[in-house]
Amino acid sequence: MSNSAIQRFATSLRVLGALAIALVLSNIADANPQPAATDASAFVVEGYTRLEEGNLEDALVAFDKALEADAEDIPALLGQARIYSGQQRHADAFQKYDTIVQIHPRHSEAWGGRGLAAFGLEDFDTALTSFENATADKPVNGFIYESLAWTRMCRGEFTEAAETAKTATIMYHREGEKPIYPLLIAYFSYLESADMEKAKKTLTYIVKNTPGRKWPAPVVDYLAGRIDAHNLIGFVTNRAEETEAHTYIGLVLRAAGRFDQSEKHLDWVRNKGDTRVFEYTLARALNLRTSVALAE
Repeated sequence: MSNSAIQRFATSLRVLGALAIALVLSNIADANPQPAATDASAFVVEGYTRLEEGNLEDALVAFDKALEADAEDIPALLGQARIYSGQQRHADAFQKYDTIVQIHPRHSEAWGGRGLAAFGLEDFDTALTSFENATADKPVNGFIYESLAWTRMCRGEFTEAAETAKTATIMYHREGEKPIYPLLIAYFSYLESADMEKAKKTLTYIVKNTPGRKWPAPVVDYLAGRIDAHNLIGFVTNRAEETEAHTYIGLVLRAAGRFDQSEKHLDWVRNKGDTRVFEYTLARALNLRTSVALAE
């Protein structure tokens, strides 16, 4: 698996799961002021055990039992939300995360999950406010800032998207990671806002700081003019990478004013792309914004 949004999203979910287990074992007061009943805690532990085994059905049953004992058990709610998110049951995930933030308004992880669910539902206004709440205390969480940057890009707020992407890069570096995706967000946001000077500087930085030859390194080669679009497609190894490739090719052509050719790639993403990656939703958002602009 490449270092795609799918992998990064899964990592974020694992963080949420680890947090939930910690809450069960330590009964952290600010996350769940009322200690969970013994049977609720036991069911939560069982739920996470089943979840780690990949037995999602039994995990959900265990979490349901925990919530029957304590309807406000945050680890159980997080467990269910994690499963629903992984299954792309965005509405169900949103409901669970929303319940958590009603109980614990400063729960940044739940706000982040709420934002991801809203993003999946293409409700970018709700996604924006959710991610803003998730970053209110400035957590060192590059993925949440990156998600906020994607959201702003989908909303057509390209200057803000680029700035948020820079923050995401800083946060990732503090976590010991150096992903290219936030820099790609900044680059394409500058292209969309026709700030070619900043786009050029960002691309230069990307080229100098792309680690290794794994995906998305071929994307960088394409943007740098080392390979053409056909060669870039030839490097993909799964649907997620293919979705990213077509999106980036479409955005380059779009910035060059070659809209008919751009739409062929973006339409592929909308019709055949992997729905789990950010680029799929971005392609859909760009189409919606274009349609609205033409209608006006």
